[in-house]
Amino acid sequence: MNKPLFSNYRPISHRRPAPFKNFYFGAAYYPEHWDSSLLDNDAGRMAAAGFNVVRMGEFAWHMMEPREGEFDFAFFDEAIARLARHGIMTIMCTPTAAAPRWLTQHYPDTLRVDSESRPLQHGSRQQCCSSNFRYREFSRRISSAMQTHFLDNPHVIGWQTDNEMNCHFSECHCLSCQEEFRHFLQQKYVSIDRLNTAWGTVFWALHFDDFGQIETPRPNRPTYCNPSQQLDYSRFLSHSAAMFQRDQVEILREAGRDWFIFHNGCMRNIDYRGDFSRDLDILGYDSYPMFVHSAVSRRFSHAYNLDSIRSLTGNFIIPEHQSGPGGQAPYLLGTPEPGEMRKLSYVSIARGGDSLLYFRWRTCRFGAEEYWCGILDHDDVPRRRYQETCRIGAELRLLGPELHGTFVKIDCAVAVRDYDTSTAHKIYPLGLPSPDQIAECVHKWLYGNGFEAGCVHPEDDLSGIKLYVIPHWEIIRPEWVPLLENYVRNGGVLVIGARSGTRTVDNQITAASFPGALSDLVGATVEEYGKQNPEAERVLYLKTAKSRILSEHWYEVLRLHQAENYATWDNRFQAGLPAISIRSLGRGKVIYVGTYLSEPVCAGLLPELVELAGLQKPWPQLPQEIEAVRRVAADRELIFLINHCEGEITAGSLPEGDLLVGLTGLKFEPYGVKVIRRHC
Repeated sequence: MNKPLFSNYRPISHRRPAPFKNFYFGAAYYPEHWDSSLLDNDAGRMAAAGFNVVRMGEFAWHMMEPREGEFDFAFFDEAIARLARHGIMTIMCTPTAAAPRWLTQHYPDTLRVDSESRPLQHGSRQQCCSSNFRYREFSRRISSAMQTHFLDNPHVIGWQTDNEMNCHFSECHCLSCQEEFRHFLQQKYVSIDRLNTAWGTVFWALHFDDFGQIETPRPNRPTYCNPSQQLDYSRFLSHSAAMFQRDQVEILREAGRDWFIFHNGCMRNIDYRGDFSRDLDILGYDSYPMFVHSAVSRRFSHAYNLDSIRSLTGNFIIPEHQSGPGGQAPYLLGTPEPGEMRKLSYVSIARGGDSLLYFRWRTCRFGAEEYWCGILDHDDVPRRRYQETCRIGAELRLLGPELHGTFVKIDCAVAVRDYDTSTAHKIYPLGLPSPDQIAECVHKWLYGNGFEAGCVHPEDDLSGIKLYVIPHWEIIRPEWVPLLENYVRNGGVLVIGARSGTRTVDNQITAASFPGALSDLVGATVEEYGKQNPEAERVLYLKTAKSRILSEHWYEVLRLHQAENYATWDNRFQAGLPAISIRSLGRGKVIYVGTYLSEPVCAGLLPELVELAGLQKPWPQLPQEIEAVRRVAADRELIFLINHCEGEITAGSLPEGDLLVGLTGLKFEPYGVKVIRRHC
C-alpha cells in the first residue's frame, strides 16, 4: 500500500495538523434524492455560501452497480461536473455501508448475525458483515471500479471510506466471524497453551484443546463471559473493521493520485489510534453537539468531545456537522438558535477541525432521516440557517488559509480513549463510572476554569504539558511507564487516579500490589480498597492541608514507600490513614489519588494541583462566558474568543492582534465569535 499523505508530514500526535492545502467548507450532498433540475440551482447557492466542496455517494451503491458486475457512474459524473462549474470540488465515498438488495438477496451469508443467532435483514444500513470473505470481495470490486472510473476526474479531490462504521451494530457472530476470530487468535497466540494462559481458562473449566473449539463470546449464554476472551473479541472487531477498510484504501492509493483519504465517525469497537486510523491521511469526526440536550452542559461536552477526538491522531476533518435540528423516529434534537450554528462551528474549528462540512445540504422528505434537518428545509427555501452559513463561508475565505499548519495550544491534559482500557471497563464495570466519564469531569473543571485544557494519550508527546491526569486506567502497558517517568523528571506534575494499573494487557488482575506497573513510579501501594456503598449512608471524606473533600465511588488506603502523605481519610474507620500520596521525582511530582476523580474531588483537589503545577490562566480578564482557544504555528497564533451566552456580553479587554473574524470592539453579540491573529 502506498504511504498516506501524512507519511512525510508529521507523526500521529495531538499536535498534528491536517495535510490539506485548503480549508474545505461544504456539506454532505445527495443529488440522487432530488430531481436533477435542482442541481444547478443548488450549486449556485452553495457557491454563494462560500462552499468549495461537497461529499457524496456513500449510500448509492445500488445506482453505481445496479446489477452484479454492471457499473454505471453517469449520474455522478454529471453531478460532479455541474458542481465544478461553480468551483465546487467533490469528495467521493465508497458506498459499502449499505449494500444493494441484489447482493443481500443472492448472498444472504453476507448478513451480520446478532448474539441471538438472528441474521440482520435488508431495509436499513450496516446489515452486512465486514469479516465476510464474499462481502469483502464485493467491497473491493466496487472500490476498484470507482477508483478506475474517477482516476482522471480532476474535480474528485478525496475519498471517505464507508460511512460511520459500527455506528448502529458493531458485533457479529456469523460463520465468517467465527472462522476469522479463530484465525485472529491463532495469529496472535500461535499456540493454544499461550491462549489458555492469557485467558485464564482453568477457571470454570474453560480450557480449549485447539483453536477450532473457540467461539465468539455472547452475553448470558448461559452466564458471564470470560473477560480476557471478551477483550480479545473487541480487539478482533476493531481488527476486522481495519482490514475491511484497508482493502479499500489500498485500491484507492494504487491510483497514485494525491487524493486524501479519511473515514467519518467515531463509533464503537474501533481502535482509532491503531491500524484503522494509521492507514488514513486524517481522521473524520461527525460532530452533533445538540445530542446533549442541556444548553449549559453542551458547552463542556462539545469541547471535551473535540479534544478527545484530537487526542487520537491530531487535527481532524468534520464530514458531518450539525446544521439544524436532527432526529430519527424516536427522538428529535434541539434546534440551534440564531447564531448558535455559527458558534458551534467555530468551537469545532478552534479545537482542531481543519475542514468542515455540514450535514446536510437539504433535508430529505423520505426515509429513516426525514427530520435530520440540513441547511435548507424540506421545501428548499433558504432561511436563517442558509444566511448563517453564508456568513461563515465569507469569514472562512479569510480565516481558512491562516489555519493551515496550526495546532491547538494546551498546557494541561487528561488521558482519554485508550481502546483496551475503555473496553476493559465496559467488560467489568463493577457499577463504577468509566475512565472516560471521569476524564470528562477532570476536563470540565480545567476547561471551565479558564485553563488551556486538552486530551492526550500517554504514548503521545507530553512536552509543554504542566499537569497531566490519568483517571482510573485499569490497563497500563509497561512500555508507558518510562515515558511517564521521563515526563515527571522533566518537570511535569502527573496525577494518577485510583484502580490504575490493576489489570494486565490480557485483562487479568495483576499479581503485583496495586497500582501494579505504576507502583515504583508512584512510590506507594494500595493496602486496602473498596467500593463506597451506599455512599449516602456512609459518607466518606478525605483531608488535605487546605481542604476537606467529599469522596465518591471508591476508597483506597495507601502504604507509602518512596512517597509522602498528601491527604488522609478524615472519618469512619479509615480516619487518619493515607488517601493521596505525593512523590518528588527529578523536577516534577507524582500524585496518586486513592479515590475517584469525580466532580466533588475535582472541585476540592484540582485547585491545589493547578497551583502545584504552576498553571496560569492565559486570559484572566475575559468573562467566564467567553471560551478562549489558541491555535499556533511557528510564525503566528490564532486566538478564538467564543461567547457561549445567549445574550450580548462585553469583555473588559481583548488580546492584542489583528481581528480576522467578528465585530470590532469589546462587545460580543449573542453566540458571538471573534478570531484574532498575532504574529510570533
